[in-house]
Amino acid sequence: MQSCSMGEFLSVQLARDLRDGEKAIIGTNSDIQVAACNLARRLHAPSLWWVSGPGGMVNADDPVIRPTADYENIANSEALLDLPLMIDFIDWKIHFFDFAILGALQIDKFGNINTVCVGPHAKPRLRGPGTVGISALCGLSRRFYVMMLRHERGAFVEKVDFISGPGHLDGGNSRVERGLPEGGPCLVVTPLGTFDFEPGSKRMRVKSLHQGITIEQVRDNTGFELVSDGTPAVTKDPDDRELSILREQVDSTQVLKSKFPWPSPAKTQRLSA
Repeated sequence: MQSCSMGEFLSVQLARDLRDGEKAIIGTNSDIQVAACNLARRLHAPSLWWVSGPGGMVNADDPVIRPTADYENIANSEALLDLPLMIDFIDWKIHFFDFAILGALQIDKFGNINTVCVGPHAKPRLRGPGTVGISALCGLSRRFYVMMLRHERGAFVEKVDFISGPGHLDGGNSRVERGLPEGGPCLVVTPLGTFDFEPGSKRMRVKSLHQGITIEQVRDNTGFELVSDGTPAVTKDPDDRELSILREQVDSTQVLKSKFPWPSPAKTQRLSA
């Protein structure tokens, strides 16, 4: 097994869960998300279809990861959608997109995400980028993934300070009962592990822990009680083929390695690439 950066590791974990023939939307600050989609297309999902939310480019497939709104992506895309059509898809068509992959300032035990502010809205401690199209994507996509670059109590909270992306709301059937289509978050990937949601309660559940990570570490760095069914599985590391394709055909300029190294070994017990 080759060593890899956190960005490469998370891209592989997400790519494994994506399915052939699905339609996806990717936001602005989305290097890992783009890598995951293009890696899945090369490994097992050649008909996966993704579009840049800010740019309208479909399947930008150059082996160089650029910002999704960068005009240079146009030359390497299969199609280009204009803004009115994009808005129609994003804001009005229930389940047009099979999935979105999103980041957040905060996430809570039911998978609600916050990209607006930490602290009171009128006087926050930290402001984020805002909702942009996140509310519609979380509400109308068949499912969504959450990628968190930090796994700590300030990011994994009992209740988010602002719901910009509705997850399972108050748990159970509350999402549908309050008027949203079926869907919500399906998987959360972090530097410590992968997490899904218990079918009945819709509370976040430990799916796997990365090699060297203990359940005690995860609990110490999570601001709510996680569901844990017995001894957690160990996350499967990227194999040589996955990393080779990722580095040669998806991210040839090593954006993931340079921008997303592992956090300090003292915190995660992993070595940076």
